[in-house]
Amino acid sequence: MSSRKYHTAPDHLHIEVPARPRKQPRQERSLKLVDALKTAGWEILEKEGREALSLERLSVRAGVAVSSIYEYYPTMESLVVAIFDDFRAEARRRLVEDLQRLPPGTKLFDGILLLLRIGLPMLHKWVQIDRELLVKSSQYDELVRLDVIKPEQYWTSMATDALMERFPDEVLVRDKAKARFMAFHTILALPRAMALMRPEFLIEPDTELLMGRMLYVLLTSA
Repeated sequence: MSSRKYHTAPDHLHIEVPARPRKQPRQERSLKLVDALKTAGWEILEKEGREALSLERLSVRAGVAVSSIYEYYPTMESLVVAIFDDFRAEARRRLVEDLQRLPPGTKLFDGILLLLRIGLPMLHKWVQIDRELLVKSSQYDELVRLDVIKPEQYWTSMATDALMERFPDEVLVRDKAKARFMAFHTILALPRAMALMRPEFLIEPDTELLMGRMLYVLLTSA
């Protein structure tokens, strides 16, 4: 009888969902309070690092009582998640605006490189700030991407759509839906894999070119 041992897959996969805010602000006063917390939290994270972000430091820096902080953010992780979400949303907004402002005659490949120059350093920055949270968020986001679980908000292919709309004369693929799908998942999954396993790749100069060539072929191969 063989002594070889086999490892079977677990019946249930347990993924820890990143902490979320307790509630969303509605009134002007609460909006200003939450904005002050996010601003102070970001300043501490960027200048001093994740370990420096404590409830007491945040309270003093933002000028917000501890009880009011708990009302919206039950843990520091929930605040960092909210800051990260805002950071990503701002990067997407900036990308679309920068694509629209490109001068006439700009080529698709230049637009792709612009996308990567915004997105790749953003991920690298968050690896440096809070790698533990990035790992947790990435595990959850990957299940969302693969449609294993349903999120509160669905992914949108904003970057891919913006490229295809800005450079319609160069996107000559026969099946645009397929190209959109493949480019979208390349933009999402490959940088995330680098962030988790080889974060130094995110800021190496040739990474933009290598990924850019991949995306260009996906969007132009007739």
